[in-house]
Amino acid sequence: MLSSAAYADMMASTTLLNRIGADLARDPAVHAMTDVTGFGLLGHGLEMARGSNLSLIIRTDDLPLLPDAAMLAQQKFVTGASLRNWDSYADGVVPPPGLPDWWRHLLTDPQTSGGLLIACEAGRAHELRGRIVDAGYPRASIIGRVAVGTPSVLIES
Repeated sequence: MLSSAAYADMMASTTLLNRIGADLARDPAVHAMTDVTGFGLLGHGLEMARGSNLSLIIRTDDLPLLPDAAMLAQQKFVTGASLRNWDSYADGVVPPPGLPDWWRHLLTDPQTSGGLLIACEAGRAHELRGRIVDAGYPRASIIGRVAVGTPSVLIES
């Protein structure tokens, strides 16, 4: 169901190794990092929130979705694992009122080759993002922030 261009983007993204992680791990401004795999963005974000005893706030408008991902999710091209993921950790996630189910499916979608979720000093976020992009990861984005609060993931749209 993917267009040729979307297929090419998907292949380029899923075959790009997260080599930058080893470099970033040595930077004192990086506080936590995980690869987004089987538990989806929300599951891995929740692990980071619980591990730090803080809240993670993710903005859907800033997520670097692959081309056609939103369209396909809206057409119900979703995995059974996204449903199981949601069932296993929904109690730690606070979605905004009226968040469409297709967004929830994208946020819980298990990845076999996902990107890195990185928590860093807020004052260095743009610099680190630039470093990541310059290293060959064009989809690197600042997608949220950390706040004092109950360990959870809050979704903003």
